[in-house]
Amino acid sequence: MALRFCFLLAFFSVPLNGGLNMNSTSRADDPFDDVRSMIREAIKNENLPSLTVAVVQDGKICWQEGFGLADREKNIEATPDTMYSLASISKPITATGLMLLVSQQKLNLDDRTNDHLGDAKLTGPADQGGEATIRQVANHSSGLPLHYQFFYEDQSHPVPDRDESIRRYGVLVTPPGEVYQYANLGYGILDHIIHRKSDMSYAEFMHQHVFSPLGMKNTSVHAPDNGTKSELAVRYDPSGQPIPYYLFDHDGASAIYSSAHDLARFALFHMNSPLDDQQALFEDTLVDAMQVPTAAIDADSGYGIGWRIDESQHGYRVVSHTGGMPGVRTKLAMIPSEKIAVIALTNTRSDLPFRVVSEIFAALLPDYAKAKRRAERRDPVEQPPAQFTPGKELTGFWQGEVFTHEGVRQMSLWIQPDGDIHAQLGTRLKALVNDVRFQQGFLWGRFEGNLDTADTDRAPYHVHLRLRLEEKNLAGNLSAISISRSGPEEDHLPEHSHYAVSHRVSLQRRSPLAGSTLLFDGRQMGSWKAAEKFDFKSHGEIKVQEGVISLGQGSPATGIHFNGELPRTDYEISLDARRTDGSDFFCGLTFPIGTTYCSFIVGGWGGGVVGMSNINNMSAVENETTGYLEVKQNQWYHIRVRVTGSRLQAWIDGEPMVDMKTGDNKFSIWWEQEPMRPLGIASWNTSAELRNIRITYAFDN
Repeated sequence: MALRFCFLLAFFSVPLNGGLNMNSTSRADDPFDDVRSMIREAIKNENLPSLTVAVVQDGKICWQEGFGLADREKNIEATPDTMYSLASISKPITATGLMLLVSQQKLNLDDRTNDHLGDAKLTGPADQGGEATIRQVANHSSGLPLHYQFFYEDQSHPVPDRDESIRRYGVLVTPPGEVYQYANLGYGILDHIIHRKSDMSYAEFMHQHVFSPLGMKNTSVHAPDNGTKSELAVRYDPSGQPIPYYLFDHDGASAIYSSAHDLARFALFHMNSPLDDQQALFEDTLVDAMQVPTAAIDADSGYGIGWRIDESQHGYRVVSHTGGMPGVRTKLAMIPSEKIAVIALTNTRSDLPFRVVSEIFAALLPDYAKAKRRAERRDPVEQPPAQFTPGKELTGFWQGEVFTHEGVRQMSLWIQPDGDIHAQLGTRLKALVNDVRFQQGFLWGRFEGNLDTADTDRAPYHVHLRLRLEEKNLAGNLSAISISRSGPEEDHLPEHSHYAVSHRVSLQRRSPLAGSTLLFDGRQMGSWKAAEKFDFKSHGEIKVQEGVISLGQGSPATGIHFNGELPRTDYEISLDARRTDGSDFFCGLTFPIGTTYCSFIVGGWGGGVVGMSNINNMSAVENETTGYLEVKQNQWYHIRVRVTGSRLQAWIDGEPMVDMKTGDNKFSIWWEQEPMRPLGIASWNTSAELRNIRITYAFDN
C-alpha cells in the first residue's frame, strides 16, 4: 500500500485553483526532496529550460512545483499553472470529450466511424474502411498507419482541413481490429467527429464541456490568444533555440496545451475522485471503461480509450500517456488502485519527465521502489540486433503498387535469401533497404526513394516500409518520414521539418528468385548430385576443379541434377558448356516448364543438332525448334534458356535458337532423362565441362 505522506507536509505557498503550489516544505521528511534535487540537477547539467510536476494522492493535489524557466527570453519562471504543449497527452483528453458524447447517446463506440463522417470517409481494400469502428480508431487498431504532420508558422505549406486529410490519408492498411498501430490521424478523425456531432468546433466543445466543468482554467486547444493571462512554456530545440509555432492536421492527437495543475485535476476525475469544485462529466462506469485495454500493444500492455494500460509495472497496474514532439516531452501516469497520479511536463526533448514520474512512484510506494531497484540492479545483457534471415515465403522478386492520393506509384522489392533487400520506386535507381527487421509479423526497413507528392516534396525524407505477408501478397504501407537538421554539419537540411505520411502498398511475388543466383559456386558440387538411374548407371567420373564441373564420358550418359527448390515458370537458366571428347550432345539441359519438363539438346544426333525435346511427342531432331550448330571441341558456348508464362526461348552465344509460344503445345522428356528432374545437365557418349551455372527471374515483355 502507498505510504500516506500528503498530510505530513506543511507548505508556505498560497493554494492555487484548489491545489497547492508547493515551492518549499517545512518538514525534513518530505518524500519528494530527492526528486526535487534530481530535477534541479538535471536542469542544470542537461541545460534544460524547465519542468513542472504535480502529484495527486488520496483525492488531493499534494505536490505541485515548477523548476527553471518556461520562457528563457523573457526570464519567466515555470509554475504549476504554466501552460505546456502536451503532445499526445491530448489523446486521453480528446477521448474524454468523445466519451461525453457517448454518455449523451450521440454516438456509440462500436458505431462504424464512417457513419459519423461527412463526404470524406475511411477507405481501404475490399471496403475495409467502412468497417472500422470508433472504438478501433480510439484504441489504434482501426488499420490506420503511422501519421503526423506539423505545419510551422515560418513555412508556407498550408494546413489541410480535416476532410482533405481524411481523403488523402484515411486509408486502412490492415483489416480493422487486427493490429495495434499508433496513429495520430485517428485522433484527428475523432476531433472531427466531436465537431460534427456537437455542432461546435472541437476547441469550443472541449472548452465548454470538458475543461470548464473540470476547472481546467489553464487548458486550451492550441496556444491561447496573446490576451490571456496564462503563461506559456516556449518550445525549445536541443540547442536551446525557440522552435517556431506549429499546427497539425490531427488536433485531437497533439494540439492541447495545459498545466501540471490542470492535469492533476483531470487525473482526479479519471480516478473517480473529483474535487468538490469539479463537475462529473459522466458516470464512473464510463471512466473505468476508458481504462480497459481493448487493443494489445504487447504481452503486458494494451490501449483502451485514450489510455495506455500496463498491467504490471513494478507490481502495479499503471494507466498513463506520454507525449513527445519537437520541444515537448510529457507524461501523465496514474495508479488508480493507490489513488496516485503524477504529471511531469517539460518544454524540450528530454527523458526527465519519465524519470521523474518513476521516482515519485518509488517515493510513495515502497513495493514499487523495491521492484524498480531490483530491475535496475540486473545487469542488462546488450543483445546485438538479430540478423534478418527471410523465410522462403518472403525471398524473391516482388512488384506492385503504392497508392497515393496523387496517383499510383510502381514499386519493386528484391529480398535475397541472405537478408539483403533492395527497393525501387518507379524508375528511380534501386536502393538498399537499411535497418531491416522482422517484428510482430511485419517486415520493417528504411530506404532512399521518392514518392513525388506535394506533401512529401516539401522537405527531404526517408521512406520506411512496413509490410506483412497476407496470403500471397506483401501488404502494408510506405511512410515518408521527414529528416531535419540535427547539427551545423547538416546545414543542407531544413532546420524544422516534421511529418510522417503513409500510403497503402500491395506487392505480389513475381518470382521466388530475387535476381541472378549462382547454382554452382566453382568450388564444390553443393546441391548438385550425380544421376545414377537408367542410362546413368554407368556414368563417367564427375569432379570439380578450377571452377568447372567435369562430366566424364558415360556409357551411355553422365549427368547431374539439382536438389533444391526452383521456379516452374518466369525464369532463365544460363551456363557455359563445352565438349571435350566424343561426338554427341554435351549439354542436355532438362528444366521445368509449368507442370511438366523439357530438355534443350545442344550437339546431338551426330554432333550438331540443337533443339527442344520433346514438343508434342517429337524430339529435338524433328520438331519446329530443330536447328544446327557446328560444334568445335573444347570451345565454350554460352547457353541460355528462358521460360515465361507464354514463351519458351533459347540462345547460344547470344544467337536465338528457339523462340516459340507455349500455347497448347505439349512438353515432355524422354524417359531416359527422368533422373534429370527438376533441373539437370547431361552428356551422351561424350565428356563435357560446365561452369557459371546461374538462374534468374524473367518475364514476358
